[in-house]
Amino acid sequence: MSRSRLYQLRTDFLQGREGFEPAASGGDRRGEWPPKAKAFLEDFLPLQNPPNYQLVADELERLCGLVRARSSVEAYVKARYAHLVPSPARKPRVYRRFRRAYIGELWQHDSSLHQWWPATAKQTLLLTTDDHSGLNLAGRFVTSDTTWNHFEHFREAFGKWGLPEIVYTDGLSLFGPSSSNDHSDPLSEFQRAFRGLGVAHRVAPSPQAKGKIERRFGTFQRRLVTLLSHARATTWKQADVILQMEIARQNRTVNRSTGSRPLQLWQEQVLSACSRMLPVPPATLLDLHLSLRCRRRVDNAHSIDFAGRNYDISATLRKSVVIVYHPNRQFWVVEHPITNVWPSILGHFTL
Repeated sequence: MSRSRLYQLRTDFLQGREGFEPAASGGDRRGEWPPKAKAFLEDFLPLQNPPNYQLVADELERLCGLVRARSSVEAYVKARYAHLVPSPARKPRVYRRFRRAYIGELWQHDSSLHQWWPATAKQTLLLTTDDHSGLNLAGRFVTSDTTWNHFEHFREAFGKWGLPEIVYTDGLSLFGPSSSNDHSDPLSEFQRAFRGLGVAHRVAPSPQAKGKIERRFGTFQRRLVTLLSHARATTWKQADVILQMEIARQNRTVNRSTGSRPLQLWQEQVLSACSRMLPVPPATLLDLHLSLRCRRRVDNAHSIDFAGRNYDISATLRKSVVIVYHPNRQFWVVEHPITNVWPSILGHFTL
């Protein structure tokens, strides 16, 4: 009981001693939390380092149907379960970053190699966010940081949202050199594919230059590792279900920088027709550009060797041909380097 409440009761008592009966105060009159919620806290809290009380509040609502504010959850945990959570030192507040004016002007993309769930090898999370709205456009766990895994990731994002004007990445070798020099040819499959789709590519000069996506990975590491551990995820399918659930939840959560929900900002600009999103090309052109390329010599019998096998192709006068392939799926044989339309196809094979 607070001191002010004590003096208030004393005043009431002195004004009417006979029949005095203290009434309920304005404090916390809610009942005890249900046993299911307490069991969840005992199981969930030790998995967090550092503690994330908003995540605890979100999971209490999802799993136990108990709706409490983040501050209330923090106070309850510190009062009853302080021995289960560490007390990390406060970090200095980071400075605010500018944002693009429209959705689709700039997509930030990166990958994070981390031990997302217990396994013999670490897993890589690919993530793409819109710079203006902060919307998480696509995310997936992959075994390694390869060009083809990034192509599959972007094909999903393009099919759902459309094409952006610019994709912003770090200087990883698979992304190629900076495309700011208009006189240099792309030196990577990634730049070749995006130039064919009409999407510009920019390279960040430092990790700090793409701070939004870096902070987003920090958020996902603090939340996903705990969620995957609590769900006892051991397979890629189980991990993807948790990942997509968390992406959807983050897209519906108010962003402290903008004061709005990312999905709401995105939808408002789509309805106002002021976005910078570009239309998605047909699936056949996506097959063409989001693919890997190599050359093969044509022998006298009009056949080529690829992936340890010999394939017969249509007759051609060329001594070498281009292979357009999707790993472990299919490939095409074409006569000459590809522009923005399919050239003559000499063969199409399934792997």
